[in-house]
Amino acid sequence: MLINPSPRRPNPERVRQIKNALREALSPSDDTTISVTELACLEEGCAPVETVFALLRRDARPLQYKLHKPTDAVDAEDLVQVCTAWGFDVQLPILERLL
Repeated sequence: MLINPSPRRPNPERVRQIKNALREALSPSDDTTISVTELACLEEGCAPVETVFALLRRDARPLQYKLHKPTDAVDAEDLVQVCTAWGFDVQLPILERLL
């Protein structure tokens, strides 16, 4: 049974903006993929929407981080949290400038 037969779609321009901000802040190699996906969370006790971030590199294990909010609500402080969880030291002013 579907909980929401017409799910909301994330704003593609906002997703692109978040990816570009992460790419510029992290300066990964050209063969690195940054993924930003907004998903409906159907698990009990979970926020209705979450944004999943992934960093996929050729010679390293994939890194993932989830925020329990839609992409439209993701801000620079959230991206600092993502980068820190991935092991990168990115300062807030850098990401504020990029978003």
